[in-house]
Amino acid sequence: MRDGIRGTSVLAVLIVGLPALAQDVGQDMFKVRGFGTLAATKSSEKNADFTSTAVQFNGPGFSKSVDFGVDSRLGAQVDAKFNEMFSAAVQVIADHRYDDTYTPYLNMAHLKAQVTPDLSIRIGRMPFSAYLISDYRMVGYSMPWVRPPVEVYQFNPITSFDGMEIGFQQNVGTVALLWQLGGGSSTVKTAGANSTAQFKGTGGALSLTVTAGSSTFRAYYTSLKSTYDNAGIDHSSDPFSPFNLLRAQTVNVGFGPMPNPYYDPAMAAKYQIKDKTITYTSLGYTYDPGGWFVMGELARNAGDEIMLPQATAGYITAGVRFGSWTPYLTVAQRKNDTHISNPPPAIDFGLGGGTPKPYDVIANILANTNQAQSSHALGLRWDFYTNMALKAQVDWMKNDTGSYGALINTQPNFKDGQSYTVSTISLDFVF
Repeated sequence: MRDGIRGTSVLAVLIVGLPALAQDVGQDMFKVRGFGTLAATKSSEKNADFTSTAVQFNGPGFSKSVDFGVDSRLGAQVDAKFNEMFSAAVQVIADHRYDDTYTPYLNMAHLKAQVTPDLSIRIGRMPFSAYLISDYRMVGYSMPWVRPPVEVYQFNPITSFDGMEIGFQQNVGTVALLWQLGGGSSTVKTAGANSTAQFKGTGGALSLTVTAGSSTFRAYYTSLKSTYDNAGIDHSSDPFSPFNLLRAQTVNVGFGPMPNPYYDPAMAAKYQIKDKTITYTSLGYTYDPGGWFVMGELARNAGDEIMLPQATAGYITAGVRFGSWTPYLTVAQRKNDTHISNPPPAIDFGLGGGTPKPYDVIANILANTNQAQSSHALGLRWDFYTNMALKAQVDWMKNDTGSYGALINTQPNFKDGQSYTVSTISLDFVF
């Protein structure tokens, strides 16, 4: 935690110092912005932790009564316009990470070439553009909610990718279309039970954004060759670790080598995520004439039958603006669409030293991948001051039977299929 505090302090200094730097270089060339969210979140489920993203180490519930990190964030962005053709953007974020720190990281850093009025090319690190709010997902002030609905936004840990993106704009009457074709890779570290895990995906993506008056429609598709490395089960030097054991024809016990009763390389190949295809498709729509708004998204995760199950998730949010007050309501759901076949029962043959049976380990991992749940949330936003908004939100969540939903760090007394509430107060600001 000490490293996290130091990293956040560095980011704060950076935010304070960047405006002066921009003045020295030239205000016309650089635009500096800062943003952040300070939030307190409480969960009624005391036998597990609630998390708002797929990478967080812990959250409110079992680990903490009230958590100030699960929804809090601090960020800075520098936009540079070098001439009519070239521009750049850099965004640095500090939030709660996989290693239980708040060490700042580079979320965006790309160079853009506006080749023609309709054609642009970006190279570098860019937002993962699968969502309606992809371009401003980290800026809480720009969103109606305290946090995006976890049923959809906890679906995928990716927030950015490194590569190239081509954008093409065209107008058809009063309708504006933006096509984006990109390719590259993304590496994300997540918190494991006993070690840090890492997800890496490489592939291409295509998206279309259609704007007509107060309506915006967005469609997105990506296909990734993906690898998931968990040091505790994938690359452990322990020959009795699950995937090593499944691939070993013999094992060494106290009296020498013997045939391995767990030898099953086909099962290891099936469940270990190494160069497996994962597809992600999303559709989003928003209508915002000013006095009120409605928005919704539908997303589907599919691909090879591995430890990442095929699932569909969606939400719809509606709100009304009364001056500086905006009450809103959200209904969301996530369902697993396909059943991952259960591994065979563990062979009752001890190898000594309390060796975990690989089938038991795989079954436990499969159980943790089930995040099916439903929720409804009621919130209120108050824009009480220029560039500042206070929000209060209560989520009523219900996990499906056999599902942990958005919960991690489940304890022995945890019961699946139960309901719980998450209450949050947040302050969003931009400057």
